[in-house]
Amino acid sequence: MRLSMHASARFIRCSCVRVAAPLLLAALLSGCWDRTEINDLAIITAAGMDLADDGKIKLSVQLFVPSPPSSEQGSSTSSPGASNKTIIRYATGLDMADAAARLQEMMSRRLFWGQADVFIFGEKLAKRSIKEPMDFLTRHPHPRERANLFVSDGEAEEIVKWKTPIERNSAETLREMAVLQTGLNTSILQVIEELAEEAHTAVIPVVRIMRKKPEVPFIGGTVAIKDLRQAAKLDSLETRGLLWLRNEIKFATLTAPAYPGGDYASVYIYSANSKLVPSIKGNKWSMLVAIEATSNLNENASTLDITKEANVKRLERTFEGIIQSRIDKTVKKAQRSGIDYLGFAEQYHRHYPKHWLAAKKDWDTRFPKIEVRYKIRLTIARNGLTGKNATLQSGGGNNS
Repeated sequence: MRLSMHASARFIRCSCVRVAAPLLLAALLSGCWDRTEINDLAIITAAGMDLADDGKIKLSVQLFVPSPPSSEQGSSTSSPGASNKTIIRYATGLDMADAAARLQEMMSRRLFWGQADVFIFGEKLAKRSIKEPMDFLTRHPHPRERANLFVSDGEAEEIVKWKTPIERNSAETLREMAVLQTGLNTSILQVIEELAEEAHTAVIPVVRIMRKKPEVPFIGGTVAIKDLRQAAKLDSLETRGLLWLRNEIKFATLTAPAYPGGDYASVYIYSANSKLVPSIKGNKWSMLVAIEATSNLNENASTLDITKEANVKRLERTFEGIIQSRIDKTVKKAQRSGIDYLGFAEQYHRHYPKHWLAAKKDWDTRFPKIEVRYKIRLTIARNGLTGKNATLQSGGGNNS
């Protein structure tokens, strides 16, 4: 009888546990009580920051609206092949955070920065200081550190509101251009890391609008940032030299006369590696730029017979000289300005930490005196099946 009572009590306890456990789990898994519907968000895909005439920050944002109301059709840009569209909104504030707050006051949806691919600083703002907007972008929890940074050649607003005929919006156009490495591909995180390095400088690509019809934005040049403001500006060719120094050339096409006074030849570089090798011998500081590149001969409009190995070597030396001249132009410009955006300081810090510790305080005066040497090797791996095309080149001169 006693055993039967114990068994009955144990059965009741087990039954209670079986009933209570699902109820407890159901209470814990009660759904997304704090969810935010996508229709409640104003998704920012790009933001432009300009310096207003009164010294305030003008914020221009590009909003991707998944299900826009029909009443906004007049002020919107339809996306090709989709029912979604992009709208532009503006606000001005004392700083970036104030401008964002004022922008939120004019929106019926909550601003969401987590999908912003592109942030653009206006040229005037970059010359004054990017400290305030950078502090907002790094302190706010939503903006992604992998988002691309640009400086506009003029007002950032013009880039943000540009209507693209191909991509979904201008932010996607710029992001794809950056991925294709038509210029620098710089993120928020990368700029923060470069500013924290020994030279305390960073480089940001410049985005311009081609004023011919149709107007098209393109990445053309670079801005060097020192002390959180624009300190130097590079054109497209100088930027290519900078890309070589930073080991960011993945592919490139070089075109030059095959020989002095001859027609042009072009090579396509599909593999490249660059390395900076610092050296200190006594009081002489030098930097070796070592580059190895592999290419294919894409075009030869000259009469040079490239079936002959000597002529292939001749072309290789020609294009090695082109690479060196581009890099040297960038190096000389940096040394004239006294601003080390080439990464030399970081290399000396890594390879000669004791020497660097003693010299870092005078780096701005030492940097222009550094001797730069070059060791460039370009190989033409394939030159095609055509040697000297007599039919196409019958109008040219003779050079074998």
